[in-house]
Amino acid sequence: MIEPSPLSVLILAILIDIILGEPPAALHPVVMIGKAVERLRQMLPRRKLSGLAISVVVISGAALAGSALIRLAHAAGALAGVSAMGDILALIVSAYLLKSTFAFRSLISTSGEIGGLIDEDLDSAKRLLPALVSRNPLDLTHAQARSAVIESLSENYVDTIVSPLFYYVLFSYLGLGVEAALAFKAVSTMDSMLGYRTEELREIGYVPARLDDILNWIPARMSLPLIMISSPGRSLDILMACMRYRSVTPSPNSGWPMAAAAGALGTRMEKPGVYTILDEGREPESEDISSAISLIGRAMALTALLSALLLMPLR
Repeated sequence: MIEPSPLSVLILAILIDIILGEPPAALHPVVMIGKAVERLRQMLPRRKLSGLAISVVVISGAALAGSALIRLAHAAGALAGVSAMGDILALIVSAYLLKSTFAFRSLISTSGEIGGLIDEDLDSAKRLLPALVSRNPLDLTHAQARSAVIESLSENYVDTIVSPLFYYVLFSYLGLGVEAALAFKAVSTMDSMLGYRTEELREIGYVPARLDDILNWIPARMSLPLIMISSPGRSLDILMACMRYRSVTPSPNSGWPMAAAAGALGTRMEKPGVYTILDEGREPESEDISSAISLIGRAMALTALLSALLLMPLR
């Protein structure tokens, strides 16, 4: 089997994301990972050892399933009697699986949709906010709701763009790029489902949450120069905000992209009762959401471009 070119896989995956968006839930690999996590959670006691077991099974299962699907696609194409068909099918399946680990279009469109509703119908926007953030939106003011959208957009820039592409590029040099991206997405999915400090999840979610912290550690810090390059006129403000406020969040990673975005926009970001970033900044206004989407959109494009350049030696 001739492995699909990692650069070709990346380009096709991004095109699928931009043109088609998210696949149906029934065919979405991340939805399948989530169902596996939920089933294992229901089967096992609420202990740290259970969280470790879930992590091993889900991470290895996601990577092995992805590898098997790529090879099955190649074999199916080869059985058709056309020599190139196997390579084409392997490329398509690889791109589809890689696309499932990131979300350019969905992140931008969801942020824009909810952000646009805040001024028009705050109550409707609050009902949609749980798609982006975990906080209770009921008592949020207009400014706090805008802050929540911008915070989520910048944090998810790392979780859904920088991190999966980082591991895809890194492990493509070992021939395991798609498998590594799926493994990361498995960790991210487990953390989003189990990584909460509630009585029910504190123990079983401990290992997934720590793994997510570890795997996002480098990508979160990479977000600072990426956002600085995306807003060169505000690069010093971005750097100063990040150096001062990067550690105010409970997560060791989320403060980096959020503080960088706050510095770029000059706006205060606040999760009431938890943290305030750039407390000397002004309250976010309606146009700041559009500015944030433009900023993160540029950072996304830069991340994709750098990923492609780093994969060029593997063509």
